[in-house]
Amino acid sequence: MLKYTRLPVITLLAGLALGCATPFSPEMIRQEIIQQRGQAPLGIFELNLGRFTTRLIHSVLTPQVAEGNIPFAGLQQLELAVYEAPADIGPALDVTRIPIRGWEPLVRLHDNIRSGVVLIRSSQNEIGDLVVVGAGRQKVVYARLRGKLSRELPSALGDVLRQQGPDGIQNLLYKLSEGEL
Repeated sequence: MLKYTRLPVITLLAGLALGCATPFSPEMIRQEIIQQRGQAPLGIFELNLGRFTTRLIHSVLTPQVAEGNIPFAGLQQLELAVYEAPADIGPALDVTRIPIRGWEPLVRLHDNIRSGVVLIRSSQNEIGDLVVVGAGRQKVVYARLRGKLSRELPSALGDVLRQQGPDGIQNLLYKLSEGEL
């Protein structure tokens, strides 16, 4: 007699649901650089801050968030990667060419010197997952933020990306990771 259990069915459904969205990660961005540039990045910096570290950062940031700076309240996890991938012309990577499934694109920009995207996944009026990728002539910056994120965060990161490019995103997220904001 066959026994029916829910665990394999739940696992299968969860796997299918996760498979619907583009699986952003530092590894995925590295592979995209290799695919578009034909070579691996020259320099790599990757950082992954889990819940405990981001809670410490959040406790330091609470007064600054109230003063109207970039709204990082609710952040539970931060992935940050910076790749040196120089290009003679155009951005180091055209991030608008990355196939996007299961994400809502809020910012897509591409011009002669940079490219960038800000993507979110949300449910019930909450942003739970945000990806920002920016590329200039020398580098590619990737960040993924998870938690119960502020609705203002995507537009704030989009403004930084438009005005300062990947360097602005890198500087902002370095400050966040070091608890300086």
